Amino acid sequence: MDEIRGLVDHLESRSRIIRNPSYSWLKAHASKYAIKNDFGIPLFHSRVCARMPDATIDDVNKVSGDVKAHILAEINELKKYIMGKTFIAVDRAVGISRGFRVKVRAYVSSRYPHLALMFAVNYFQPSDDDDYEIVTIDIPEWPRKLVLVDPVERATVILGSDYYGELKMSALRMAMNYARDYMGLLGVHAATKVYYVHGGRPEGEGFLIFGLSGTGKSTITFHLHEGDLRDDERVAIRQDDINIVNRRAHAYATEENFYPKTDSAPSIPNLMKALHHQDTILENVAVKNGVLDFRDTSGCHSNARAIAIRHAIEGADLEYDTERVTKIIFLTRRHDMPVAARVSSIEQATAYFMLGESIKTSAGTMDPREVGKPVRVPGFDPFIIGPKWLNGLRFYEILYNNPDIQVYVLNTGYIGNTKITPQYTLKTVLAIARGDAVEDFDENLNMYRIVSVPGLDLGKLDPYKHIPGYAEHIKRIRDERANYLASKFKPISFISYSI
Repeated sequence: MDEIRGLVDHLESRSRIIRNPSYSWLKAHASKYAIKNDFGIPLFHSRVCARMPDATIDDVNKVSGDVKAHILAEINELKKYIMGKTFIAVDRAVGISRGFRVKVRAYVSSRYPHLALMFAVNYFQPSDDDDYEIVTIDIPEWPRKLVLVDPVERATVILGSDYYGELKMSALRMAMNYARDYMGLLGVHAATKVYYVHGGRPEGEGFLIFGLSGTGKSTITFHLHEGDLRDDERVAIRQDDINIVNRRAHAYATEENFYPKTDSAPSIPNLMKALHHQDTILENVAVKNGVLDFRDTSGCHSNARAIAIRHAIEGADLEYDTERVTKIIFLTRRHDMPVAARVSSIEQATAYFMLGESIKTSAGTMDPREVGKPVRVPGFDPFIIGPKWLNGLRFYEILYNNPDIQVYVLNTGYIGNTKITPQYTLKTVLAIARGDAVEDFDENLNMYRIVSVPGLDLGKLDPYKHIPGYAEHIKRIRDERANYLASKFKPISFISYSI
């Protein structure tokens, strides 16, 4: 939409711009808005607690005439508002490798310097030869909530939100779209971690871990498996949110530092230690009598997060990319899935990728009435622009070109009413990395269910024991899944037959 690009040009010519101020300048100006705490760590509380999917137009070029008229009216008001206003412009890079690296620029209202600080710390320092590709205008004080996304101009306008996650994802959403549409790559909402363990490849088992917010992705990503690793084994933490994957299953990093939810940190020692590092930036963490309380999940605290500095996290090595993905994990919290199962074909793997099944958690909705309800998010990625089936096709191509990749579905929630503890999940992941998990083909699931893991009693979490009529229930679910896939993603409907 020309008007979006025109708004950027208007801001450049009619506003006062503070360009790429130093880290010390940003920190000093942001400190005015920080919440005091005993550790002296920068902490900011936002009015808006989470992203605004209901207020997001993910492609302004494909809207009706009435919606376009509304957008144009909003842009005209914005042009009047920003005249003479001051903005902080921060240039950074999404990605650090020759295979994927794009320059991003954020124009942030000067009334919110802490958002500019977080953006600067989150991403990589750009180089002089990085091409300028992606831009975001962020005006949190705007009286209405609206996010305008223009993939043609590679520009986003964020209005009415002071939540950093909205600004962060504006760059990553556009970078993933750029990677898919212009570079033949696939951007994924998934973490990466490498296991150097007995039974695994000498060069390491590269894990790509998918999961909607609140399903345990951070727990698996940051955990060092203390007590379970042998002396000559180790893990390497690479990325916790977004990766760009090529057809050889090389995963390019997108962020220099991490942005995890903090409610699980008390059970993850290396992450907890990093959250008390002086370079860390906290968002929406509760404070009681000056003490940080990571366990408080009331209100906005349910989506408390941190920009955790890489060098402060034990296990996060100096590598950013994952040379080759060999294992893929889909995390779910559906009560009717076993602890873990391996898919039986690349078509079935693609089907589960497109299903993106789990339940709603407090990280995905601020409405407590919605928590626990089933949800499907294709690709486990709420940031896909344009045809979602194209992401599925790209995922299928990666598996087709790398047939040795193994794909698993892990349940991190409940089986029936019985909780699957993090210990079970972590030991299962480690067994998958070592290749010593015992599998048995389950005709009802049409998957290879993991029935034995060293040190665990999976028998007590057998879904056939917890869910009456489990075989019939799964058959109904498989039929429903097949119909859903065939109707929603017709260009790749062949995957529906694999369920």
